[in-house]
Order: sequence, then structure tokens, then C-alpha cells
Amino acid sequence: MNAFELLGFEPALDIDEALLAERFSRLRAQFHPDRFSLGSALERRLAVRRAADINDAHATLADPVARARHLFELRGVALDEAETMQDPAFLMRQMELREALDEAHDPGARDRLRGEVEGLWGEAWSALRRALESGDLATARLMIQRLQFLKRFLQQLPR
Repeated sequence: MNAFELLGFEPALDIDEALLAERFSRLRAQFHPDRFSLGSALERRLAVRRAADINDAHATLADPVARARHLFELRGVALDEAETMQDPAFLMRQMELREALDEAHDPGARDRLRGEVEGLWGEAWSALRRALESGDLATARLMIQRLQFLKRFLQQLPR
């Protein structure tokens, strides 16, 4: 069972995050291992496994990049996170963003940089959506690589 099925969603790039949280909370309570503490050893092991599957599915769907990667897997396409990006223009943009981060010493500069990167995120997300809708897996793969970089960059950008 894939993450979408486990949490009751149709496979899609965009999902309702409030509904995801609600379903996760309900399933987590329903299959919490403590509820099976008086069961047989097999029931306890199955409950622990089910709880782990629910947690993994939630982590996959809650993270937009992981969710996109999971959609690829469901289409039978494996993505290697270590695969090098074959987009020279975006590689140059990455270097420029890294330099801007090194020079962003005050909160205002970091806020402007964050806004710029969030704009790039939105552009890449829209391009990914269009590529998946049209079946252009090569472009979709490229957009996932961009999103992976942008996600890491935003995580590293001090507030």
C-alpha cells in the first residue's frame, strides 16, 4: 500500500494539508501500539509495523518534494537524490544564491533572499505540476531536482 492509499488520498501533487493532518491523527490513534499492549506478540508487532507505516506515509505526504518523488515512484520511475543536475543555468543560479546567502548579514537581506527563493520555489512547483499533467517526466525530474535544492536552501537560510 502506498502513502496516498494508506492515508486515503488519490495520488496527486497537491493535497489538502488540514485533511492530511486529520487523517494522520485519526490513524495514529487507531493503530497506536499501546492499544495492542494486551494482544498477542504477533498483534503487537503488527501494530508497531502499522504505526511505522502510518508515520512514514505522513512524512512522505507532508513534504512536497517527498510527495513528488513518491508520485514518480508510483509511475515506476526511480529518482536518485545524488543524481547531478544537468541544468547549467540553474547550477549558476545556485552559485549566485549561495553567494547572496554569504552576503546576507542583516535580517532584511535574508528576508529579501527568502522571498526570492520562495518565488523560485513557486515557479518550479508550477512547472512540475504542468510537466506531470502533460506526462513530461524529463522536465518533472528536473523540477524535482530544483525543488530539492530550494528546499535545502530555505532550511539553511537563517530567519
